[in-house]
Amino acid sequence: MSFDDVKIVKNPGTAYKYNVSDRTTSSASATIKAGEPVKPYSSNEFVVIMEDGDPEISTDQFIGVAKKESTETSTVDGTVEIVTIIPMSTVLRAKATTAANIDTASELLGLLNDWVTFDVSTGVFTIDENEGTDPNVHGLQIIGGDTTDKTLDVFVHPLVVASLVGQSMD
Repeated sequence: MSFDDVKIVKNPGTAYKYNVSDRTTSSASATIKAGEPVKPYSSNEFVVIMEDGDPEISTDQFIGVAKKESTETSTVDGTVEIVTIIPMSTVLRAKATTAANIDTASELLGLLNDWVTFDVSTGVFTIDENEGTDPNVHGLQIIGGDTTDKTLDVFVHPLVVASLVGQSMD
């Protein structure tokens, strides 16, 4: 994945060290890079990077964003420093999945308050403004953006920070 895709631009939580499983066990192809969002893995003992379409309510627990690169190897567990999320307070910023969708103020206005997720289909974390709003499932709320830089700012839904994995909103 890429370095510094997701930035915390306002109200970061506390930074903590989390365990990262060796890459052979976790099937990870690389270390966790600074700026990558993470979630629990393997009975919450370890963290891994989020996947395309994360975070989702009742499926994912969004812990935070990596501050530094993780230290695991292919055969030895390691650690990673994560800046935690404060729901509806921490502001995250990343590029929009489709830059042309936010290159005017009116396009950005049409996306405000939509609930979306991350897209990682190109190997880079972006905020997927294409998927349409669903506050019962999607964990990121678009609260602003920059039409010049093609970035979006989001809050994180409280129900993907608190562990509600296995619960339903409906």
